[in-house]
Amino acid sequence: DEGDPVRYIVRVTAVVMTRDESSGGWLALDGCLSRVGVCRLRLDGLQGRNSFLIHGERLKDRQVILECFLRKDLVYTKATPTFHHWQLDSRKCGLTFQCSSDARAFDRGVRRALEDLRGHRGTLEGTPEDIRGDT
Repeated sequence: DEGDPVRYIVRVTAVVMTRDESSGGWLALDGCLSRVGVCRLRLDGLQGRNSFLIHGERLKDRQVILECFLRKDLVYTKATPTFHHWQLDSRKCGLTFQCSSDARAFDRGVRRALEDLRGHRGTLEGTPEDIRGDT
């Protein structure tokens, strides 16, 4: 629905990871599977422009464990076929996907959101099903 203020462009299942700077490694946040997606937000006051959020909630209790607004300067890295991570300012987050098709779908969703933020119009004209991961 076009009037809906929140619309997911991709949703997948993954483990949310956080960077442990003391060890230089990645740690699973809560160690649980989460439903993670890139959603488009239409916020009042943005004159029709979109905002995008990476949103994750634990499957077992739906508690939100990841909220990260996307910006044009997001650094997104596909480290392996099933582990991707990103950085905004000093915050580093990652996702370990259950399968490579979910990872590819999520990557496409992030890239489409970034294209929209960078001013490449028409990038989100497709339906969410165009880039949905396996469920």
